[in-house]
Amino acid sequence: MNEAAAAPEATFALIDWLVLITYTLGVTGVGLWMARGQSSNRDYFLGGRNLPWWVVGLSIIATETSALTFIGLPAASIGAIVLGENGQLSVAGGTIGFLLVGFGYFLGRVIVAFAILPMYFKGDVYTPYQLLGRAFGPVAQRTASAFQLVGMALAAGVRVLVPAIAVTIVLQTSFPGWNIYLSVAVIMLVALFYTSIGGIKSVVWTDMIQYFIFIGGGIFAMLYIPTLLKGNMAAPSGATGWGAVGEVAGHITDTENWWKFGIDFEKSFSENFSLMFTGPYNLFMSLIPVTIGIVFAFGFDQLNVQRVLGCKDKKESAKAMLLSAVLIAPQFFVFLMVGVVLFAFYTILDWNMSLPPWDTTINAETPKATADYVFPIWIVTYAPPVVKGFLIAGVLSAAMSSISSALTAMSSMVVMDFTKKEGQDTSDGDGDSSLMISRIATIAAGVALSLVALACRGNESILSLAFKVAGITGGGILGAFIYTIIVRRGHFLPVVAGIVAAFLFMTGLNYLMGSFAFFMPPENLKVVSITWPWHVVIGMAVCMLVAFATLPFFKEPTGQGLDAEYSSS
Repeated sequence: MNEAAAAPEATFALIDWLVLITYTLGVTGVGLWMARGQSSNRDYFLGGRNLPWWVVGLSIIATETSALTFIGLPAASIGAIVLGENGQLSVAGGTIGFLLVGFGYFLGRVIVAFAILPMYFKGDVYTPYQLLGRAFGPVAQRTASAFQLVGMALAAGVRVLVPAIAVTIVLQTSFPGWNIYLSVAVIMLVALFYTSIGGIKSVVWTDMIQYFIFIGGGIFAMLYIPTLLKGNMAAPSGATGWGAVGEVAGHITDTENWWKFGIDFEKSFSENFSLMFTGPYNLFMSLIPVTIGIVFAFGFDQLNVQRVLGCKDKKESAKAMLLSAVLIAPQFFVFLMVGVVLFAFYTILDWNMSLPPWDTTINAETPKATADYVFPIWIVTYAPPVVKGFLIAGVLSAAMSSISSALTAMSSMVVMDFTKKEGQDTSDGDGDSSLMISRIATIAAGVALSLVALACRGNESILSLAFKVAGITGGGILGAFIYTIIVRRGHFLPVVAGIVAAFLFMTGLNYLMGSFAFFMPPENLKVVSITWPWHVVIGMAVCMLVAFATLPFFKEPTGQGLDAEYSSS
């Protein structure tokens, strides 16, 4: 360890607070400004269907990014951190293999843009689950929406926890008694304030602003950290800057470590089967299960579908989706490289930090070192003044975009899938009364996300957990939509049975994988391991298998039919 380069004290100066407060007030102000003139659910949930495609496109990628990208992707590059009995950290550099996932993210969006989105512009559709209602009746619609509400609450709740970690680290520099509970409450209250008032219009415009803040913060960190690697912070050979990064962390970016096809023709079938389902990120995994998962996430998940429904037509929505497709891989690269330069930086420092990443006030139940804390700790100890405030604002930007999106998506599902009757006019709603119900639903969603966030603290990898919980319901919903597109019209029971069966199967599978640390510590039970991209595929297969198996027993239609909805609109 280089004693001369010991970590400085963690601080958050007055100027940083001013930057952070200015950001918070600015975002809130935009939200309030966009709330002007709202008079119906169409305005609140669809933005009057006149949102600019480029704003929607940036909003899509901002929502998807969340603080998981800002903090979780650097952690993926840093790798596993283990605190030994002697108090020393053992750090195994990860890889930038998550970059391979970008192929599936791109391909899935292209499929959604041209094959899925046109369905939503053939009628007055507010949520994807209305299509199930048209094909099979309200029971199918409400069942799908209810299960997706559960899945969305779990996934989005995890995304609340990530920025709360960063906020806790920052605020403890000034308020030692600050804890994770207070951080979750503050973040949620800010998001709820402008989201409950402004609806989707506030969300997409604030998302667009927040996109530039957090991507700018990531680019700055990626370029600035190597400039510190000089003098006492040089590599063992004396190399500085990017040369030092290459010397110390070059194995993380080495293509032999992260570029993997996923199938090795020299290995046996069983070995390849294991690699495909339990191995590291690879191209095969990206092109098959990741692509299928993205088709669900952007084609049938209200979290993302709601945005494109705000565009004026299918052409504009396709452009928005394709814009997000083009930007996603470069964004992955930026934040994975932040992890690479952080690994080099702290390896040279022998992982000496002024704030222990196993701080029990942050992770009280199972104190352990995790890579998720590394970037926030670097920000409060090494980032220059003003920039420090902007970087924390970047964390909050990424968080707010995802949280606000989940709030509007969940509230729109509650209102449009559960309170609106079949055939009721949804374009105008019931004036102020309808808007009030929508806003109350938004607040209720915020409470649910906060509770999930607090329940999930203590898990080792927040990034992995978020993807796992999303797959618990995602596969069943995707299977239900594929079944709908094939069958077009029928009885509700097969599709409902399929959704329920997929949910139960995936819940059991996650239990066996030890995913729920808040329910049972992973070390007590972990009898199977399947990489998260396959979760949606497995759930989809279970749903479709059950739905088609029960189809012959329930042939009497209970819905108008998918095509009837289009012809009558």
